[in-house]
Amino acid sequence: MAEVAKLEPVDLRKVWPNEAADFTPWLAENLYELGKELGFELELESTEAPVGTFSVDILARDVDENRSVIIENQLGATDHDHLGKVLTYAAGYNADAIVWIVGEFRDEHRQTLDWLNQRTGEETEFYGVVIKAVRIGDSPAAFVFEVVARPNDFRKSRVNGARRRELTPLRHSYRDFWQSVTERLRSGTRYRTRKVRSGNTQRFPADAKGVRYRFTFSKQAGVRVRVQLEVGKTLYDYLESRKVSIEEAFGQALEWERRTDMSGASRIGAYLPGRTINDSDEVLADTANWVVATVGRFGGRVIPIVRDGIDEIGDSRYGAIGDEDEDEE
Repeated sequence: MAEVAKLEPVDLRKVWPNEAADFTPWLAENLYELGKELGFELELESTEAPVGTFSVDILARDVDENRSVIIENQLGATDHDHLGKVLTYAAGYNADAIVWIVGEFRDEHRQTLDWLNQRTGEETEFYGVVIKAVRIGDSPAAFVFEVVARPNDFRKSRVNGARRRELTPLRHSYRDFWQSVTERLRSGTRYRTRKVRSGNTQRFPADAKGVRYRFTFSKQAGVRVRVQLEVGKTLYDYLESRKVSIEEAFGQALEWERRTDMSGASRIGAYLPGRTINDSDEVLADTANWVVATVGRFGGRVIPIVRDGIDEIGDSRYGAIGDEDEDEE
């Protein structure tokens, strides 16, 4: 019989003795891991960012949506004092996403975040996260993020129901399609949530810093699944130099798009020609299957090479360029 070790809890204060001096700097360096649990990629703006006579532990940015994010942390149990600080900091920075990380969430404070999520619109999101430290035997301590409060997509849509009813039939069709694709992708990754768009383009995080998937219905190309590189041209050059081996691993030729202007990020993509959002339900179901399967192939065969490139050349953005938000044709 196989021997299975027991996972044991570790006192947070033994790992991070001081919140400000130890935990906040550690968290600032591990925002990518936190973002994977929240469902979006986080980029550090600053620590101890001023709000009047106070300061928020971490000010960050949601890379995908270009939203402001504030993060308040405490290694003990939630209390009214920190709840007040969370709301004060959110107002001070007009934050789009508010993340409260603690060692223990009291029920009344978790319910408060749930209530705020129910009462606010889609543009404001509240997250409650428990940080845990664990180890097996004498191994170094490992961290675990547990999200205990998050926005409910259905309730958010109820708050914004009037605006949703204004969607055209075409945009309703796009939204329904992307919803089906995104829900299937969520179940197979550590990304727990992702906003669904109502245009012909949808994005989804890839399991590598500064990299995302971009799905598009295009009049010229049909349906596209592309790996979009937000970490600059150096990473693209690294990958293109390995084009033959990457395409062999993927199982087909890919489209390589190195951007030299400021109009968007460089991309590597696969295409399914001739598909449109106006196809029959049966064809749309087949298209959704292709999108999900293609993401799986990219994730299993290409993204590991991308991560190797990031490790080799570093993950700084090398003059990275912005991501256009408008729909593509």
